[in-house]
Amino acid sequence: MGSGDGGSADTSESRTLEALPFAMKRAVRGVQEALAHYSLDNDNMYSSLDALRELIDTDKVLFYTLEQRPGSDDFCVGRAATANVKGSAWREGFDDYLTGRAAAWGPYNALSPEPPQRDRVLDSKQIGALTRGKNRDVQDVVLERLGALGNDMMRVLVCDGPSLLACVGIVQPQAFTARQRELFELVVPAFRRRLKFDRLVSATSLARGCVSVALEHAGGPAWLLGPGGRVEHANAAARSQLDSDRTATLATLDRCRAGAAEARFSVTPLRSGAGGIGHVVVETIARTPPGVPTAAARLGLTPAQTRVLERVARGSSNATIAAELKVAERTVEAHVTAILEKAHVPSRAALIVQIFA
Repeated sequence: MGSGDGGSADTSESRTLEALPFAMKRAVRGVQEALAHYSLDNDNMYSSLDALRELIDTDKVLFYTLEQRPGSDDFCVGRAATANVKGSAWREGFDDYLTGRAAAWGPYNALSPEPPQRDRVLDSKQIGALTRGKNRDVQDVVLERLGALGNDMMRVLVCDGPSLLACVGIVQPQAFTARQRELFELVVPAFRRRLKFDRLVSATSLARGCVSVALEHAGGPAWLLGPGGRVEHANAAARSQLDSDRTATLATLDRCRAGAAEARFSVTPLRSGAGGIGHVVVETIARTPPGVPTAAARLGLTPAQTRVLERVARGSSNATIAAELKVAERTVEAHVTAILEKAHVPSRAALIVQIFA
């Protein structure tokens, strides 16, 4: 993961790290490597915070993000992780405190923290001076729920430009030393790199979800092709065509990309500032999927059931079929149930497999 923070910041970080004793340097790199490791299957933030707690030799570590409540201007705790903290009482108390306060809830703006607070390790006195004491009441709420009321605290608001990514705080009974602050400051860039990467993955997943939903509502078989013509996404109807005759379907898609599409295909080039990045291909006049006439004859389907079967084989939903045939959705449901019973299969997916087999 690239830092995106500028070469001078990376150079300064490296110089400071090299000046540390060997064991301490290795511990810092351990935290950096833990944060650099990413898996879609397992969030390792908890183990990263444990590594940070051991590095700084402190009592408790707290990590949280703030998210807007649905249908409200208020915020609540989103993602959270802790090290050496039992239970979630602190989170419940914090959520209660945030209610009714919107983005400017106290110590910092939840959307865009004030510049003096971004990416800086601050202790309780510094935070109090910057916020004119607004941090004291929420600090008491959180620390009391942590069982650490009266303890010393340091925190950093990790940001991507002006935008808040997360807050990372450390708590201990005694006052923090200069060395602890130095070590905490050394791992802030690693937190920023990790959190920016998390945000990118989240945005990419959301975009993929939007593409899938859009293709399913295309009204016919639809494909999203990448720059080289590879099928990046396909809706259920398009996947059925690929499963039934992959070679012929891919050849058709290549002709669509080359501008030689048949009349039944709608082809939309996708472009960015750098040029073409792919195509969306939608079959607007759907043909009868191969295997349907044979299956309809074998199962003894009525003409109405055959029309429904054609659309089921394309992957269309009951609502889409009802709209195309101009009948009630419950009528389509009755036809689908009858077809499944005649085919002796438990589901639409099993029916499609039988048709194409």
